[in-house]
Amino acid sequence: MKINKRLALFYTSMIIYIAGSIPLVLYTLVIYPIVKLYNEPVSSMVSPVFGNYYNFLLSLFVVSLVFMLASVAFFLLSLFTNGSSGVRSRLRLRTVLLPVLLYVFAFVLIGVSYP
Repeated sequence: MKINKRLALFYTSMIIYIAGSIPLVLYTLVIYPIVKLYNEPVSSMVSPVFGNYYNFLLSLFVVSLVFMLASVAFFLLSLFTNGSSGVRSRLRLRTVLLPVLLYVFAFVLIGVSYP
């Protein structure tokens, strides 16, 4: 069974999104809200496990942003490439709409919890 180039790029973008959602959820929904509960500045907080919390938060932010941007790039490539057979294969609207909603959710989370 030969897989279409467009579908391969689409599946790759979703796999990257799944891998990137781990640091995204860890950063935006677990660690950052807990850090905001403390009254001291984040840059002065030190942990024996993570070291400086600000550097840890910044690295989680950058990793989640890079994963999401890579996923968006592969998703856009999947939308704008032709199928391998020369015939333009189409993704259904429902198939395209769900990742768009996931990307909107991810970038809203990243934007709200910028360090």
